[in-house]
Amino acid sequence: FTSTRDCLAPVRMSSENPLLLKQQNGNLISRMDSQGNIKQVVDNEKDDQAPSFFGKTFGGSQTSWNPFRKKSGLMRVMHAQTKKNRVVSKHGKINTFSRSEKANESHRLLKDFFTSMIDLSWSWTLFSFAASFYISWVIFAAIWYVVVYTHGDLDEMKPENHIVCVDNIVDFTSCFLYSLETQHTIGYGGRAVTEECPIAVIVMSFQSIVGVVIQACMAGIVFAKFTKPTGRAETIMFSKNALITLRNGAFYLVVRLADLRPTHLIECHVSGHFMAKETTEEGEEIPYHLASMSVGSNIDGTTDYIQPFWPIIVSHKIDEDSPLYQMAPRDFQSKQFEIIITLEGVTPETGCSVQVRTSYLPSEILWGQRFEHSTVVYDKEMSKYAVSYGTLNNFLEDRTPRCSAKEYEERNGRKSSNISNSASSNSLLSP
Repeated sequence: FTSTRDCLAPVRMSSENPLLLKQQNGNLISRMDSQGNIKQVVDNEKDDQAPSFFGKTFGGSQTSWNPFRKKSGLMRVMHAQTKKNRVVSKHGKINTFSRSEKANESHRLLKDFFTSMIDLSWSWTLFSFAASFYISWVIFAAIWYVVVYTHGDLDEMKPENHIVCVDNIVDFTSCFLYSLETQHTIGYGGRAVTEECPIAVIVMSFQSIVGVVIQACMAGIVFAKFTKPTGRAETIMFSKNALITLRNGAFYLVVRLADLRPTHLIECHVSGHFMAKETTEEGEEIPYHLASMSVGSNIDGTTDYIQPFWPIIVSHKIDEDSPLYQMAPRDFQSKQFEIIITLEGVTPETGCSVQVRTSYLPSEILWGQRFEHSTVVYDKEMSKYAVSYGTLNNFLEDRTPRCSAKEYEERNGRKSSNISNSASSNSLLSP
């Protein structure tokens, strides 16, 4: 491969991405461009906000708490770089939002009430949990107050043979306490409905049914949030960089992933997408086109089904069907695209589906590197395989040619053609 490596210019480090300095002054921040000039620019970065029931934020200034989100300093730089120009962040978050002036279909979320409640933050879920009970208690307390008031139970001068609808009801406070006791079947014994008022019996029965329905719905929402597999996705690790290496005479894009839990995901499948600007033959420009990429656990990039017993390498073969087929190392410094890797599986504990994703920008794809195979070692003393996740991102430099896969195949094709022509001419000259 020496002649192939020398035929092309080496890769240059890109300086197009400006550095974000620590200094900040109100809405202005200091940025350094590629020439080293410091300029004051407006900070247009918006922090993620907790969604409301309709998928919007509660107020313009409320943000979800994040220890890595700072107004200034190194953590702000790291947080900004992880989201910059990405569709999918390194942690798998989708970097999109809906414009409030154009998203007028929020009422459709009411048709999916249960999912909308699950998507709320924990603070709003607990608030809704408590509010649903308090509101029902107050509403039925008002109903009980109307029942006893119309029956004359609250009059100071009652006839001697007057039978009340509910014993020991004297004001609205006692109606509220009786409403609470009835809905949750507490039954302290101080207040009880009598046979005098049929409407009181009907209200008591109806409130008992409503209380069971509210309790069942809220308990189901809280349980669904506990079993939501978002936390399980945090135990899936991806390598920080994707590598391009030569395997068995073909170029491959390789990524390493691992499952930290000993009870691994089952029915795991991996897929890839390539997002870039595309232009059709008719001149139609698609600014953000998502194209599928075949990714597999085999060496040749086939079989998307994987078994994450230990950190494994998934690969994408760069052939004529690959969007990376005509890209050389120098192209990764000038073109803009994003490669999204998605892992889907099922948790054996709850049976819920989990989808984990990450993305790689051109600056995060290293050419001529391969992963170091030191994550799994057999321990003879324990008779088990020792797995190390600390070496997940370790890689070594290899002798991958610094040219595109298309150019590499053309060179090999011409070389094979020359060899075959020489062999045929020698056979004709031989006696």
